[in-house]
Amino acid sequence: MTTYESITGNDARLDQIQFTGIAARTDTYEDLLRLADSFGGAREVTTASVVGLVSRAIAQRSPCLTDLSVRLLIVLIEHVYDEKAWRSGRLTVFPGNRRLAEITGKNERSIRRALSLLEANHWIIRRYTETNTRASGNAGIDLRPVAARLYELRQAENFLDEKIEAAREYKRQERDDLARMEAQQKPVSETQKEHKEHKESGGADTSVHHKSYKLNPGSTNLVQSGASQATLGQGSNNSISDIDVDTEILFLMVQSSTTLQKQLTAADLCELVGPDPSGAAIQSVVSAVRWILTNQVKLRPAVWRVALDKHGWAALAAVVVAVDRQGVRDPASYLYSMLKAARLRDTVRHSLRALERQEGGYA
Repeated sequence: MTTYESITGNDARLDQIQFTGIAARTDTYEDLLRLADSFGGAREVTTASVVGLVSRAIAQRSPCLTDLSVRLLIVLIEHVYDEKAWRSGRLTVFPGNRRLAEITGKNERSIRRALSLLEANHWIIRRYTETNTRASGNAGIDLRPVAARLYELRQAENFLDEKIEAAREYKRQERDDLARMEAQQKPVSETQKEHKEHKESGGADTSVHHKSYKLNPGSTNLVQSGASQATLGQGSNNSISDIDVDTEILFLMVQSSTTLQKQLTAADLCELVGPDPSGAAIQSVVSAVRWILTNQVKLRPAVWRVALDKHGWAALAAVVVAVDRQGVRDPASYLYSMLKAARLRDTVRHSLRALERQEGGYA
């Protein structure tokens, strides 16, 4: 249902509105009026602080707003020149559509659409005179709705700050883990160098286990031949066939990893994105991860066996994250760092979802 408004006084009610204006209203217009009336002023609020809150956090509260709508709201807020208005609650501004179009570089039709969208999302109220203008009297653009929602914007801003800090902490932990891993690998590299020099000088070769790993770096016995989906095994041979399938992780792996998709057949992909994939399709994923681990990651088998025993399907997901994530120069080191996470399942779920946005630069 659409209603129309002509404001003739501050206490005008919706049921008294005459059809002399032409501004279309949403069904929640009465709620919007009550929201505006709930604001009686706020201390220690400035125009600059409100602009900052809107620019940082409004997308969290109203994700459907267009860029022009957000920009236009900021322009309207900047028309509150006297900051005492935030304390008194008198927050009506009077720029016309033509002026707003000049400021934003858009046409008046775009301005009308953007204002309508802001009002529909309860950020402003367009008030008109009986002659359908916003130039004088009780007309104008009422900014009390945005003032009444400052608390919501602060909450959204705090949420974003916490999210950013969590991402920074994760990056710090990654750097620390990589530094510790490099420190641990350095003595091994020095030992290998000594063995090589000893062999070249005619001494006996005592580095069989190191050379064997180099020749077959991905030999991890991921899958037992003919193994089916079973429950967690009693032994410690760490076969993925002994671990219950994590269907959510499996689905995210197939959806987000292009490397994994290339190793699967079209028939497997169709089954894996369905509600009940077959055991054969699931084993195809395990085999594909084994191939990736062998040919593109080259993680030490002993490390992989421990990770598989500890994390199950989350460890397999970590493999595809390591090879598909942009900017990873050393997949083995990156995977080793991930496998040390206590809550690897949460980490890979977030990373797999980020991979789906990677082409847009968000991963």
